[in-house]
Amino acid sequence: MEKARVCALLVVRDQKYRIEEFGPSDKFCKEKGERNGRKRLYGVASVAKSITSTLLGHAIAVTQGARTRQDFEAALSRPVDRYVSDLHLFIPSAYVGVPLDRVLRMRSGVWWTEYGWKGFGSGAAFFSQRVRQMHESVPHFARRYVLRTIWRPTFNYSALDTAIAAQAADDMLGGVRLTKFLETGIWAAIGAESEAMWGVDKAGTAIGPCCFKATVGDLARFGLLVLRRGKDRHGNEIIPEAWFDVATISRGQADEIPPENRSANAGWRMHYGYFWWLNAKGTDFSAIGRDGQFIHIFPDNDTVIVQISDWNAWTNGDEREVDTFEAHKALVTTIGRLP
Repeated sequence: MEKARVCALLVVRDQKYRIEEFGPSDKFCKEKGERNGRKRLYGVASVAKSITSTLLGHAIAVTQGARTRQDFEAALSRPVDRYVSDLHLFIPSAYVGVPLDRVLRMRSGVWWTEYGWKGFGSGAAFFSQRVRQMHESVPHFARRYVLRTIWRPTFNYSALDTAIAAQAADDMLGGVRLTKFLETGIWAAIGAESEAMWGVDKAGTAIGPCCFKATVGDLARFGLLVLRRGKDRHGNEIIPEAWFDVATISRGQADEIPPENRSANAGWRMHYGYFWWLNAKGTDFSAIGRDGQFIHIFPDNDTVIVQISDWNAWTNGDEREVDTFEAHKALVTTIGRLP
């Protein structure tokens, strides 16, 4: 635990807690004197992206009656500006005309530099200054971006793509805000024990790529909802199973991350679905945050692993990620031998 700088680890198999451990509060995840434990709300960084994906699927089902894979694919094939009309105001954003499917797979083609590039500042840092600090709404911020690649856009990790997807979900819901939809549509259904916290932009829209806090137990409950492919603990359908067919199962080459891409990990090849990281050599998939936060789902083993770490913004992250995945595999194998 200490070597991997783990603050919290929860392993659930067959609906039972198998491992629940918390790291020393005086070493890892130090924040305003909060202690690591069951009741703490942990920031999960980009794990929020996978929560946004699931909420979008739920919103499409509720507002458009989508039930089958074909229904969802039809909704996702439409341009994202059909859902977010503010992208047209003044100078139209580069997102105008981009299918929602491409946005969810981070292949929008919109010119965005998450980490900075050749003298250009980090898009993520600028997003934080303007949107996370509530100076602008997401559509207003997105209208700054007017350039995009037209021919076969490849994977480009983008906080803005996720923010646009969250805005699309919020706009679909009309008078119901996405934060409220989370509370009544998913958090209540999973039997969450604590309220989650989610940052919003100037207009009050949930910030899709980040800024989400929840307890480890509630993150595991969310993971179990996904593991059960949209059903609650009683077997009642909350989100149609077909959504998870399109969101969490790799389509092979179409979902590959080019090896030269900064987001690729040479030690553990992954594909990218609808804001989920998919194991290229297995059926497991993960929500992953920049400080080593994971919701790791193993459908074949009926297991969900939640890990909260303190990696200092992905310092040695690729190496630690490989070690983490290897450790998770070992845990799944070992726990599988238990009665």
